[in-house]
Amino acid sequence: MGLHIEGAALTHVGRVRSNNEDNYCLFGKYRQNTDVNLQYDTDTIVLGQAAVGVFDGMGGEEAGEAASLMAATAFVPCRLDEVEKEAQRQIQSVNEEICQKMKRDGIRMGATASVLYLDEGRAISCNVGDSRCYLMRGGVLRQLSVDHSEARKMVELGILTPEEARRSMNRHRLTQHLGIFPEEFMIEPYFSPVVDMQPGDVFLLCSDGLTDMLSDEEIETILGEWEHAENMADVLVSVALRHGGKDNVTALVLVVREENHRVRQRAALRDQGEGGFLNCILSHLAGYLSG
Repeated sequence: MGLHIEGAALTHVGRVRSNNEDNYCLFGKYRQNTDVNLQYDTDTIVLGQAAVGVFDGMGGEEAGEAASLMAATAFVPCRLDEVEKEAQRQIQSVNEEICQKMKRDGIRMGATASVLYLDEGRAISCNVGDSRCYLMRGGVLRQLSVDHSEARKMVELGILTPEEARRSMNRHRLTQHLGIFPEEFMIEPYFSPVVDMQPGDVFLLCSDGLTDMLSDEEIETILGEWEHAENMADVLVSVALRHGGKDNVTALVLVVREENHRVRQRAALRDQGEGGFLNCILSHLAGYLSG
């Protein structure tokens, strides 16, 4: 049997913010209308080449939304043996686009990027900033990305413990992000080791609006309790909102499955009735918030 990837992405403005600066790309789908503060997408694909990502925008007015939208359309699939060269090219291209807009409009803006490149059964995580990528395998969650933040630097230097870093104000002071002029410093993305995918693997890409509200242990528990990507994304965002939802929240979940009739049937049902499922998502979110 071949492998399929079942994917779902959900972004929510949160309970405090008035606009959503997050975006994502899921098999070519992204939040095109940045005035929409809640969006849900799902799809199932045959295993091949793909690039998925989560992007957290930064900037006043609508600058953050513009930066994350540019990032959501910038990353495209490539062969894994060329991923570092291609990812660098894609990062430089979108960074230049963001910088040109900053010069043109006289503003500051930027975005984080957490991207997962897939290529015929293998995957590599690439990130700039503190949006994360996780792998859940055999019930154990591990972070593939590395936070580009002052807090993580302080942990490496032994100044802070990981728990202190989680509460530190420095956790949001980024050392890397998109929207850096070349004369300021060079963007250096982090690449994870190659992951040979297995049936049952779950990948989670998310903005810090999720990880600020949920611990890794809570994320691990939620991913282990649900079977399908859309349920995992729904519950992760719902619990983050229930815990405060102090920022925009975005979760993109991929589940690796063996090809079978049930997966194909579920994909067909979703294609016919995504609107109905979105209503269920909205109802579930409302239930968590009222609870």
